Amino acid sequence: MVAQLTIAEHEADALASMAPVHKPTQREWHPDLNETQQKIFDDSSRFVLGYGEKGSGKTIAFGHKVIRHAYENDNALVMILSPSIRTGAEGIWHDLETLVIPSWVEGIGLESSIAKLDPNTKDRHRWIGNRHGGWSKLLLISIPYAAAVESRIKGPAPSMIYVDELTQCDGKEYFIYPAAQLGRRRGIGGPQQYCASCNPEGPSHWVYKTFFEDCYEEDGTKDKDFSVYHVPVTENIKRLPDGYVENLHRILRTDPVEKRRLIDGEWVDRPTGESLFKDYFVPANHVKGDPLRGTGLLPMKGFPITVGYDLGQVYSSISFMQMIPTQDKMLWIIFDEMDYLGVRHLYKRLAQEVNRRMDYWNKKIDYEFGYEHISDDSAINQWHPGGEGSYDSWDFERFSEGRIKMIGCPKGKGSVEARIRLLQTKLFNDEVYVSGLCRFTVDMLHNLESDKKSGTKPRRSKYIHKFDAVTYPMLKLELNGMRNTLQTAGVRTTLTHCGRA
Repeated sequence: MVAQLTIAEHEADALASMAPVHKPTQREWHPDLNETQQKIFDDSSRFVLGYGEKGSGKTIAFGHKVIRHAYENDNALVMILSPSIRTGAEGIWHDLETLVIPSWVEGIGLESSIAKLDPNTKDRHRWIGNRHGGWSKLLLISIPYAAAVESRIKGPAPSMIYVDELTQCDGKEYFIYPAAQLGRRRGIGGPQQYCASCNPEGPSHWVYKTFFEDCYEEDGTKDKDFSVYHVPVTENIKRLPDGYVENLHRILRTDPVEKRRLIDGEWVDRPTGESLFKDYFVPANHVKGDPLRGTGLLPMKGFPITVGYDLGQVYSSISFMQMIPTQDKMLWIIFDEMDYLGVRHLYKRLAQEVNRRMDYWNKKIDYEFGYEHISDDSAINQWHPGGEGSYDSWDFERFSEGRIKMIGCPKGKGSVEARIRLLQTKLFNDEVYVSGLCRFTVDMLHNLESDKKSGTKPRRSKYIHKFDAVTYPMLKLELNGMRNTLQTAGVRTTLTHCGRA
């Protein structure tokens, strides 16, 4: 590989000597891009990620960005990485040859060489005439394994790196080693960037951790070198065949996880084990409202609102709930939520946001609700020495100006299994209803898996935080015999109070 690249540098000198005496025609022209594609095209951040559903046009956006870089800089080297030969040839390279480069040829008279294929490595390259009268190079390299990345790209000094289908790459090596190569190529006037596009995977994927979690500073601010764009398919409808989106909906209608990934562009983990609630949770029965229309459950007058907490500096989950007695059962409704998963946050801001939510629901329902705040008992009695030192409960009380006074749910031996059984029972008896707007709660009920060693305990994942926030209040109030203290008259067993939240 190193020898090949050395030869390529000599080839660049040869091409430079044969460069046309005229520069490519420069006239007023701009590629046809939608709003988000344009933002990607113009972004000068060091690291740029574009993700989105199938057919969103994210690859085209980066294709134009690649050609712009090659055209505007003399002797630029754009290194395009792909996890497989087929992905590279049929993805970004195909789009470059059939759509992107022809539009630049028509638009400004761009000159380019014929693409060449190395018979040994299967790498491809192509020369692009730049506005300075010289040549820049596009180089496509296929690397199927993360362990091979460092050795495969060693040697050249790329001025831009683009990784196609980043979530199909099996390790962070596809980011670390290519990014480390940037900045060494001389004579480049614009930014030297690492760019990538992908379909979303789950929050446990290394790409999500790199671009959504690890890029945050200790104070909660995001590193300005990182830019992330969701490229929605709705902006690209006019460029897609008739019925494309409808057909995709039809294909994925029985797979809610893949639908959310490939149609809605969400980062959702695929279940890999046994879901703890798969035999109990029936979305058609337990989920009320339509998130696409902005409808969901509303709290009922006359009953206190219980706020459940699972707190941490990076992972916090909060659920707004009501326990409502009926003539024959005790119902729980979950109508609102706040979740900070993998994002560093401050308790002060979190407490202030809870205050705003309480004020919002009082105003919306036109009723002064009583609020009770329940976390696990460690929030009450476990001292955190960081900074001045504090208890979670004490922080929230002072940051909320005394409005949030927590009580603790016991968290001893067997408490996790007890909360799992309690929630399973509630679901089986149709005693839990979830607003369709509470996306994290619905995800948890779908995806919280059992630990392989235990079978009765949940596997550690992001979903356990929402599980805790929902079940701490349930267990605490059930243990306290709250069903005996609440009045039951006049409450129906079927909830119909869905409305715009």
